[in-house]
Amino acid sequence: MRGRKAMIGMIGLGLLIGVGAGFLLGRYVWPVRYIDVAPTELHPDWQAEYVRMVALAYARDSDLALARARLALLGDPLVVLQQLPSRSPAPLSPEARAAIADLIRALGSSPASSGGSP
Repeated sequence: MRGRKAMIGMIGLGLLIGVGAGFLLGRYVWPVRYIDVAPTELHPDWQAEYVRMVALAYARDSDLALARARLALLGDPLVVLQQLPSRSPAPLSPEARAAIADLIRALGSSPASSGGSP
């Protein structure tokens, strides 16, 4: 009987050590790294950050076609931009708000937005 308890204790200790070592290795030594993740696979907070960065990039380079293509990865570009203030986890800076408003105006006035994108 004593030998059986010792065996169960050793198995339990081995499992505990194995799980602990696996956690430490997976968390700190070889953590998972995500590369080239599609915007639709991001957490909603990071999707909002992506949309903010697209608007700021548009404010910098005025490339409407590129901004539309980037936002289309998340759905209808106008809807995505209009929902941003409610989806953003942090308050938007005045610069970001202005960039978003400019991009909404540009998308709303461009001919491709009324005809539907491919």
